[in-house]
Amino acid sequence: MCIALVFALVIGLAVHSRKRERQRREMLEVWAVRNRWQYVPTPPTEWWRRLPGRNQRGVALALSGVIGGRPVSVAEYSYTTTSTTSGPDGTTSTSSQTHHFVIWVVRVRGSWPAIAVHRRGAVSRFGRSLFGDRATALGYEPFDSAFRISAERPELARSVFGQDLVAEQLAGWLPEWSLSGDELMVVENGRLTEPDGIPARFGPLLRVADLIDAPR
Repeated sequence: MCIALVFALVIGLAVHSRKRERQRREMLEVWAVRNRWQYVPTPPTEWWRRLPGRNQRGVALALSGVIGGRPVSVAEYSYTTTSTTSGPDGTTSTSSQTHHFVIWVVRVRGSWPAIAVHRRGAVSRFGRSLFGDRATALGYEPFDSAFRISAERPELARSVFGQDLVAEQLAGWLPEWSLSGDELMVVENGRLTEPDGIPARFGPLLRVADLIDAPR
């Protein structure tokens, strides 16, 4: 009797979860139609190549529109990790965890080799103290000590990072971001829940795009 009750409870929770997910996606699609955006389930993109886990089928949906004359997209991405543990009696158990992300993408003018900026953590700061700066360093100590730049072509780093971009990144006004081709991207943990807030969330990334495109 107990086993049957537990089984019924699990089935009920699964059905409820699927229903809520269907309603959430319908809400996003309705928002897209009302705001003249495009809602695309499982869009054919190469974004997964730049994302944690590199799950080729991980981009579940995308909403695309135009803000301030720039094409923009926001999408959901996930990948699953599996781990196996062994008990003292020799038995093993396997568990899995799905990691969810929201991807924000803004198009810039032209096409760029891959470049990204990350705030330094303790390991990165320690590595810098041992080995010095990479070829991508800008030569401005306040920035180089706080951020690291990775780039397919290190010599282009200073072409991307103009004075205003450096200042606003250092001030904490802008997120960590990556650029490849004409797609500027920010990746956050979580899922889309409040579509009315989507346009405003693009603000910092649009500012990055404007600073990259600004003549110097």
